[in-house]
Amino acid sequence: MSSKNEIKNAFEAELKNTPQYQIVLNIKNLIIQEIATPNIQSLVIYNFQIPQNEEERNIIKMCMIIEFGFSTDNMNENCVIIEMIKFLS
Repeated sequence: MSSKNEIKNAFEAELKNTPQYQIVLNIKNLIIQEIATPNIQSLVIYNFQIPQNEEERNIIKMCMIIEFGFSTDNMNENCVIIEMIKFLS
């Protein structure tokens, strides 16, 4: 295994142990519920239970890359807006 892969795997494992990774899993569940309702929207808004500071939001972005394959800049301390079109590319 190359050093890059070793570091990537260790970093991903640590990210998956963060509270922000659980937030991303909650976002995933919300999206799936919205689709199943059916409530097809171009945007899905997830409101954080606890306001997220800048560092926590950056961790959420990295966790989104692990879980969804993309991140977003549509986020503030109170919510994140997911553009559903990103799942189509």
